[in-house]
Amino acid sequence: MKILVTGATGFLGHHLTRRLVKAGFNVRILKEKGASLNLIEDLKLETIEGDIRDFEVVKRAVKGCEIVFHLAALISYWDKLNPLQYEVNVIGTENIVKNCLEEKVKRLIHVSSTAAIGTEPEGKLANEETSYNLWGFKINYCNTKYLGEIEVRKGIDRGLDAVILCPGSMYGAGDIRRIKEDPFFSQGIFSLFYIRGGLAVVDVEDVADGLILAWKKGKSGQRYILASENLTFFEIKKTISEFLGKEPPKICLPYPIFLALAYTLNWLAILTKKRPKITSTMARFNKIYFYFSAKKARKKLGMKFRSFKESIKKAIDWYKENGYL
Repeated sequence: MKILVTGATGFLGHHLTRRLVKAGFNVRILKEKGASLNLIEDLKLETIEGDIRDFEVVKRAVKGCEIVFHLAALISYWDKLNPLQYEVNVIGTENIVKNCLEEKVKRLIHVSSTAAIGTEPEGKLANEETSYNLWGFKINYCNTKYLGEIEVRKGIDRGLDAVILCPGSMYGAGDIRRIKEDPFFSQGIFSLFYIRGGLAVVDVEDVADGLILAWKKGKSGQRYILASENLTFFEIKKTISEFLGKEPPKICLPYPIFLALAYTLNWLAILTKKRPKITSTMARFNKIYFYFSAKKARKKLGMKFRSFKESIKKAIDWYKENGYL
């Protein structure tokens, strides 16, 4: 059986790809030009190099595959990347769906996000049936992940067998993007502050397990949330600080000040032409409590989840072993 994985060079992708190769499957990956193979360079893979936005490239990648895991996406909260993010997250998904239909792929497993679901009032957990209600926040990542799901739904309406997974914020070993961009791991002045809001979190290895369970046990047309715990941003930062051997943050930064700081850094980024550590979009995102229930995945897929502390320990150990900390 030949399996295609998009986004295989990334954080989640390399964990999934390793599982599939270890299980003896013939794995093909669609790799963006210039993307590093460091995390999977020891694996025997068939590689197609090209852009997920290019229909013909995607056609070559899907051809002959029975199962497709679509993980490729652009995670960014910088407005400068909004057009590219739309093309990758929406047009790229549309290309995958159309080619899966043409090739009569047996099943597409699409990785979306809890950010594509919407939220409930504070104190209540959102689930797979919660309506998307985040347009007013103008968070391009959330909007494009939701629109990507719409493309998958269109394919399902045309007869495509597809399952959608919505992981929470992923942590664990091998996340190079996070250590470079995430202010939660900052060891400078940002380590002194925390903000209101919160996230559903999940271990990346649990998500990789969930992808395989969704392939084998998921029901076509269904969406499954993968989340282990719902934590405030203070709780997240406190745990990270503990494993870094640092003092936890002590100052809660009021949202108006945080937003003003973000706008200031946005303007500085225009001058320096470097991505800001905090953006206004990130500030709006961090105002929300993204809390979710994974009851359906536990019951229908048999999911079990590691603790957030275990995820952070693995992440910090990996960063230290690889010279990032």
